Amino acid sequence: ADYRAVLAAQPEDPAAWNNLGNATAGKGLWEEAAPYYGHAVALAPEFSFAQANLALTNYQLGKRNEAIKSMRSLLRRYPEFPDMRAALAAALWADGLEDQAENAWLRVEDPRYRDGAWLRAQRRWPPALADALDALLAIRSVPQQS
Repeated sequence: ADYRAVLAAQPEDPAAWNNLGNATAGKGLWEEAAPYYGHAVALAPEFSFAQANLALTNYQLGKRNEAIKSMRSLLRRYPEFPDMRAALAAALWADGLEDQAENAWLRVEDPRYRDGAWLRAQRRWPPALADALDALLAIRSVPQQS
């Protein structure tokens, strides 16, 4: 779909901005995707999927604390949001907080999050979080990034 054409006709459509972010992130262009998600959130602050996508993207861009804060905020409002529950578990595992990560992971009921191929190809999670979740599932430590 040509999301730019939709945005030309409906520049205030938060779903179109989110979808443009998804299409851009799907190409691995995380830096370019972030402002698209940010614009979707600015237009519709209650749009949880845009907030979630922004959190995932921020994590990939090295804004880990901001991303984790957003994940926790979304989970306060939507305690069973599997995407954010799994992402938080992965992020906590990567930060060496294994107990917290395991507790978060125990609440992820959607079995698709155990499938790294699905996570990367269909859900299009950023590599940093997908790798961290792989490590959690394999019970191995994640090399610390500076």
